Amino acid sequence: MDKAGAAVRLPGKNDLPFPHLPTMTPDSVHLLTRSSQMTLFRDEQGRVRRAYYGPRLREPEDALESTADAPLLYSALADSVTGLPNASDEYCICATQADGTLSLRLECQGWEVLELDDDREEAVFYGKDPSYPVRVEIHVRSHRESDAFLQWAVIRNEGREGIRLHRAASAQLNLRAERYFVTSFRGTWGGESLMSEEEVARGHELALVSGTGTRAAQEGSPGFVISLDGPAREDAGEVVLGALAWPGNYRIWFRHSPYHYLFAGAGLDVAPAPYLLDGGGVFETPPLILAHSGNGKGEASRRIHRWARRYGLRGGGTERLTLLNSWEGVYFTFTEKVLHGMMKRAADLGIELFVLDDGWFGGQFPRNDARAGLGDWQVNRAKLPHGLEGLIRQAEKLGMRFGIWVEPEMVNPCSELYQKHPEWVIGLPHRENRLERSQYLLDLSNPDVRAYILEVMRKLLGEHPGISYVKWDCNRKISDPGSPWLDASHQGNLSIDYVRGYEAILDALAAEFPGVTFQACSSGGGRADYGTMRRHHEFWTSDNTDACERVFMQWGIGHLFPAISMAAHVTASPNHQTGRATPLKFRFDVAMSARLGFELQPCDMTKEDAAFSKRALAEYKRIRPVVQFGDLYRLSSPYESRVAALMYVHEKRAVVVAWLMDKWLADSPPPLRLKGLNPAARYLVREINLDENGPLANVHERVLGGDFLMNAGIRINWKNAFQSVCMEVTETGS
Repeated sequence: MDKAGAAVRLPGKNDLPFPHLPTMTPDSVHLLTRSSQMTLFRDEQGRVRRAYYGPRLREPEDALESTADAPLLYSALADSVTGLPNASDEYCICATQADGTLSLRLECQGWEVLELDDDREEAVFYGKDPSYPVRVEIHVRSHRESDAFLQWAVIRNEGREGIRLHRAASAQLNLRAERYFVTSFRGTWGGESLMSEEEVARGHELALVSGTGTRAAQEGSPGFVISLDGPAREDAGEVVLGALAWPGNYRIWFRHSPYHYLFAGAGLDVAPAPYLLDGGGVFETPPLILAHSGNGKGEASRRIHRWARRYGLRGGGTERLTLLNSWEGVYFTFTEKVLHGMMKRAADLGIELFVLDDGWFGGQFPRNDARAGLGDWQVNRAKLPHGLEGLIRQAEKLGMRFGIWVEPEMVNPCSELYQKHPEWVIGLPHRENRLERSQYLLDLSNPDVRAYILEVMRKLLGEHPGISYVKWDCNRKISDPGSPWLDASHQGNLSIDYVRGYEAILDALAAEFPGVTFQACSSGGGRADYGTMRRHHEFWTSDNTDACERVFMQWGIGHLFPAISMAAHVTASPNHQTGRATPLKFRFDVAMSARLGFELQPCDMTKEDAAFSKRALAEYKRIRPVVQFGDLYRLSSPYESRVAALMYVHEKRAVVVAWLMDKWLADSPPPLRLKGLNPAARYLVREINLDENGPLANVHERVLGGDFLMNAGIRINWKNAFQSVCMEVTETGS
């Protein structure tokens, strides 16, 4: 996330040194980006309201002309909505005071606007309850270049006794239109981030929730698109895209009032028990990232992607390497000799990184299957007689880097760690502690557990400086929410304190090993969220590597995350999860639209497949900057058409990828009309990754105008289902 940076008090209105900095009038502030504006003000009762959020106005002050019914920036239970008592779930914060009173009222006692750098400004509003020792800071940050805004709250209990937080959301939006449509990205294991859209009927509420505790995004990445007055379109219509930066339980809800406004709230979820904030304690909510667009959801996605590459991902400006992951190639059944063979073949193909997945560790309880060894992070010398050092030397000899799989948050009952410290496991007293995937969850609220995990990781990375990549996994949820560490009064804090512990561990490792790339894997895409991505470079999109189903999942999650963050691997056919057979070119073209990797036994490839793979890997490295840093334009949705197509535009190059998901006899898909090009420029169109079918596009190796490509488009001679096309479009000097 982008909360770091020195804070400098902004000068007054009359001595602003830069025209893009926020302008201020008494009791108001205008946060301005290149194309968007958010205007906030304090009313006569001392409450902060949002007067305007939308396209940047020529005269920012005009936003204050209609403030009579401006919604509150951050509502408490005690606030009123349209003159009615707030009993309709339209509030962000609710607390029980130390005296048992369910009451919190916030009055703004002042604010300041901070200049963090030439791209970011932040307004901070300081609210206080007039009767209780509780303060709440509301932070709103603008990002000039990406047109993104962040909002979050900081709650301070300045009393001696604890208060209980029943809700502590990050932000709210109040929108006005006739109709409201919400796009969400829900899922489960093997089918993450599947996109759907539904209208929120008048008088109804739609809630997006996850309560797994550890891998919340598996039930749905905590993001949304709100479209006003009609279903969301790519290139037209008003939308607001939001993403919550939190890897734990969350609640995002949308209520269409009988008075025709939409209340949208988003934040971490303290359920099923309130959070006890001790006297003197501070509780900071995760940020909600917002991007407004008057030109459809495509523009909103590009805005949050630009923000993410600069602030939301670790290393968002550094190219991701191609890799071979060992998992689907050999699973647990490998030897040192087998791994050497995989590395040799991978290096011959041009792969840059070898990642050893599960099964390399365990002493008394060797990790030969999923039932033993978790928690005992010493090398299994029976499998690897020369240790990790031998594998690292072999990878470096072949010109590759080396990576490793870990799952430090978990423990098997069959492990030395569990035998020594059964009290470190999350579970309920007087109840059977249920296993999931033959493992228990370590209690990360416990500082001794966190210290152990850090010790293990420091030893692993410190003693093996050749490890440049860590796949960090998390394969179970919190099912029995009891902490042996927390006392009885704090048991309700477990799900949040667990996440805070996880974040603290990853923050420490990032500081100590800044050159190591971290992938977030959580039974697949269970941690595809911006809270996790602040501490990782990429996420594993899904354990389902079927290229056909990956098109749908990557299409969905691509609304929120840029391609550089999505790991996509070429795997064997038939696919190990679905049994579906797809051509190698189709599998490559799906993976090449994200961060390309391999996950198979390369020694089993035919000479023809190996030759194709070597050519395709070389092509990907050449177009990699366009895919990983380019602006995304979605051309044809697999949810609406039998053809899925998208493109990336970066500087004077573009990459177009299209997949035929199904073929009907009486069918003729329309041409692909490109987007994002310069209509006055000329472009060379070249189809790459050609297989035995040759080029399918009618403009292969032709020079054409950007206006033609965007208006007339490219015709593709589709012949069979699971065909695909990958084209490079390069601006020429002519």
